[in-house]
This record gives sequence, C-alpha cells and structure tokens, in this order.
Amino acid sequence: MTADIESASSKPQKIPWLLEYRSSDWFILTTVCCAIFTDAFLYGVIVPVLPFSLQERSGVPAEEVQWWTSFIFAVFGAAIIVGSPICGWLADRTADRSVTYFAGLFILAAATLLFGFAKKAWLLVVSRIFQGFSAAIVYTVGLALLVDTVGSDRIGQWMGTALSCSSVGLIISPLLGGMVYDKAGYMAVFGMAAGLIVVDILLRMFMIEKRTAERYMVKSLTSTNESGNGNFNTLPTEHEGQSSTSDGTNSWSESSNAANSTPPGFGIPNYDESSALLPRKMSNNNQNSKSWGLPPVITLLGSPRVVAAIYGIFVNVSILATFDSVLALFVKETFHWSSLAAGLIFLCIAIPGLSGPLVGRLSDHFGPRWIAVIGCTLTAVPLILMRLVDNDTIEQKILLCVLLFICGCTLILIVAPVAADLSLVVGEIEIENPGKFGPGGAYAQAYALFNCSMAAATIFGPVFSGAIITQYGWKSMTLAVGIFSVTGAIPCLFFTGGRLFRKESKSATANLE
Repeated sequence: MTADIESASSKPQKIPWLLEYRSSDWFILTTVCCAIFTDAFLYGVIVPVLPFSLQERSGVPAEEVQWWTSFIFAVFGAAIIVGSPICGWLADRTADRSVTYFAGLFILAAATLLFGFAKKAWLLVVSRIFQGFSAAIVYTVGLALLVDTVGSDRIGQWMGTALSCSSVGLIISPLLGGMVYDKAGYMAVFGMAAGLIVVDILLRMFMIEKRTAERYMVKSLTSTNESGNGNFNTLPTEHEGQSSTSDGTNSWSESSNAANSTPPGFGIPNYDESSALLPRKMSNNNQNSKSWGLPPVITLLGSPRVVAAIYGIFVNVSILATFDSVLALFVKETFHWSSLAAGLIFLCIAIPGLSGPLVGRLSDHFGPRWIAVIGCTLTAVPLILMRLVDNDTIEQKILLCVLLFICGCTLILIVAPVAADLSLVVGEIEIENPGKFGPGGAYAQAYALFNCSMAAATIFGPVFSGAIITQYGWKSMTLAVGIFSVTGAIPCLFFTGGRLFRKESKSATANLE
C-alpha cells in the first residue's frame, strides 16, 4: 500500500500536499495515458532492433533469427492474453486499484532491465513474458481507473484520449527504435525505454485516486466535527483558499451545509452519474442480494454488445499490427528506401491518432454506433486502394503516404466508441441486475477482455497479412485486409450502443443519460 493511503488511515486530519491536483481528472488521465503509451512503445520499439541484436548480442544463427523474432513477439501477446483476466479479477476485488497498478509498473521496470542486459535468447523470452504480464496489468487497471474517475457523459472523450496514446505508441515506436539503434546502438534504445518507465512510476507515486482522496475528506471532516470545530481552515494544508476550476481539474462538490464551512474544492466527492459510472462499493443490500452464478467474464462474453466492442478493437489493432509487419519491408523493396525513410512513413498513420479526444467527444455526443460503423467501413477504402502502389515513382510514393494518412484518420474512428461503449454496457448490466458482479463490479474484467483482444490482434495481424503477402503478394494482402476491416462494421451496426432493433429499457437509458 502506498504511503498516501497509510497516511489516510493513521493521520486522518492531514490532507496531502496538492491533494486536489494529484486527484484531479486531468492528472489521473495523464498518468494512465503515459502508462498506456509506454506499454505500446515497449511492444514496438524492438521491431527494427530485434533481428540485429539477436545476431550481434545473442549469437543466434542467421537462419534462426526469424523464428526467434516471431517467438519473442508471440510470447508477449500470449502473456497478455493469459494475464489480463487474472489481473482484471484481482483489480475488481481489491479495495484500491493502485496496489495492482503499482505492481504492474514495477514488473515492467524489472522486465525491461532484464531485456536490456540479457544476452541469451531464452532470457529475452523470459523478459518479454514479464513485459506481457505487466502490460496486462497496466492496460486493464488503467482503463478501469478511468471509468472510476469520469462520468458517462465524457467517457468516450477520455477513452479516445487514452487509446489514441496506445495507437501512437504502437506506430512511432518502430520509427524511434530504428533511428536510435542506427545512431547510438542497443543500450541507447534500452535507455529510452527505461526513461519512459521512470516517468511512469513517478507519475503513479504522485497520483491519488478519487476514492483515496474521498477517504481523506471524510476522515478529516469526522475528526473536525468530533473536536467541536466545524471549520476546515484549522486543518494543516497548503490548499486553503484555493478554488476548483470549471474545466474538470477536480470533481469535489461544494457542500451546502454551512456548519461544515468547507473551502471551495474540498467537499466530499459527489459520486453521481456525472462523476463516475458506478461506485465500486455496493450497498449491503446489494451485496447480500448477489447469488451464485457465472463468473463475471463469462457473463460479459454472453453480451453481444461486449463482443462487438472487443471485436471492434481486434479489427483496429490487427490492421495497425499488419502495418508494423509488412510496411517497412514493402517500401524497402519497392522504393529502395533506407531504414530511416521506412520508419518515417509510419508518421502518416500516427499523426491522425492525435485526434482521439475529438473522436471521443463525437461519440459522447452522437453515440458510438455509427461512428464505429463508419470507421470500420471507410478504413477498407484506403486499404484496398493501396494495391495501386506497385512501382518506384514520386506519384506512387505520394499516393501511399496519402492513403496511409487517410487510413490513420478512419482507424481512429473505431477506438473511442467501442472502448466507451464497453464501460457503458457494464454499467447497464449492473443497473438492471444490482450486485450481479459483486461489490467490486466488473470494469477491470471488462477491460481485461478488451486487452486480450488487443493482444490477440498483435499476433493475428502479422500472421494473417504475412501469410497472404508471402503467398499471393502485396495487392492480394491489401484487398484481404480491407475486407477484414468491413467485418468489424457488422457487429458494431447491430449491437454497439444497444441492439439496433430493440429499445433500451427506460431505467437503463435514464441512468446512462
């Protein structure tokens, strides 16, 4: 348990330094986004490095490099698939998500140290397994933490922001990895990754969860009232007189009780539908009403709306992983580009990923269904048109860059809507069946499934596209991936945002609004 939580129980009258900022929406979002970006970055940064380092550092024979490279990437995805449900279950059943989250960051740091200094190929495999487990923790708990923090009216915007960081990290990491390795060597790539992890850990040490901050406020209020002094101005804090801003820097509610005389920005958090989707702690009645039934993960997989969300992100990440595996080699063989130029072309896909928050806002305003459907459908157009690129001319190079940019713009339309809808459907199930998932809820387990889908996509995308391009060539591969993109639109059309031909229950709709 962190020092902040220990302080909350042992010295309830003390308010931590910069409490309102450390527990603010924007700071929690920044912390989670940084962690998600780092995990995606660590996945992709070794893409251009591993084939060289296996030969130069590990002494792997040239004819075995491809096998070891594929195996090292495969065990990373497999570790995420195995670890995510376990991490989600644990996170939903612990009093504070920060314990699990912190553990994930330290496992990530240890695994990265091992990967940086290991020379034996089997040690690289072990380090990637631990990196996969840490990624399972950070993604699953991080996204659940966002759901705990933000209201349903802004969940799309927040998810769009967080997952756009994942997309950007997945795309630009091979570029930076190749550039740094080419100019400064293997240990410089390791140093870059280690620096990101240090920033992650520092942000997490500084962050205070909303529930922990609420605990400070409740304990301080109780202590003050018991001493006969209802004024918080006597509390030892450096925040006196500061007021909350209107842009979401904190979610404290101003108390209407004059007896408490709480300064602005220091009321007890108001966990209604605009501050969190559902409180994790259910009432005693709801806890007692829970009967034995299927595990939450099985219940979630029985919902077509959940399946639509996890398949939507599977399609999105599969396409991104396809580019990771085939694009650099294609431009090298077709345009005779260097590794630097081949890396720079990934910016065409990465830059549109920065529009994730805007797409999330659109999803919050117009609903997730049609934005996700449009994203899956339109992505097929630039993918199929890429088959026109087949020779080394300026026009063809420009055409490929434009098509990649358009593809980046359409892919980002998929991410935020399906991620936000996943949290909404969990809340809806909990509203219709109070206590069904137990006192801890099932948000972390829902995003564990989401994370499993992303991990499976990082395996499926390269294998699927690699097999087709090897057997039938570039043109057939782009056509196949384009058709695959359209398949994501079908479940999104019928189930994302609720069943297409069936009205949502009035109670659920009222609560979600």
